[in-house]
Amino acid sequence: MTAADFAILLDGSTADDDLPVLELSGDCSATNAAAALESFFVDDTTADRVVVSLGGQAIGVSSRDHLRRLGSAVLRSIGEADGATLPGESLQYRILRFRCPICGAALRRIHIDRRAMPLCPNGHGPLELEP
Repeated sequence: MTAADFAILLDGSTADDDLPVLELSGDCSATNAAAALESFFVDDTTADRVVVSLGGQAIGVSSRDHLRRLGSAVLRSIGEADGATLPGESLQYRILRFRCPICGAALRRIHIDRRAMPLCPNGHGPLELEP
């Protein structure tokens, strides 16, 4: 997969330094990336935009509003759908949150390889997993 395969999920805006990053594996499909983005925005209700990273390479920015415009059923507001929310946690993805204890840089992932923990983009060493 190339960055062009994910273009529909990106809103075309530029990344700010303070945006969180959602890191996807290099073999992630666009369909799985869309599901991971929805999970990210459901999990982080304060975030409106996120940098999407594919295999360690930033490919662009996505936003909550952009996914809504694409028709995301998951991100609809109360009253926008005729379905009900089932109790319990989703079986799709769990967003893992990492933060640098020194500078506060944030990174989000949908997977983790304990042999290669994420590193601070500012050179402060391994990021810590948030509870």
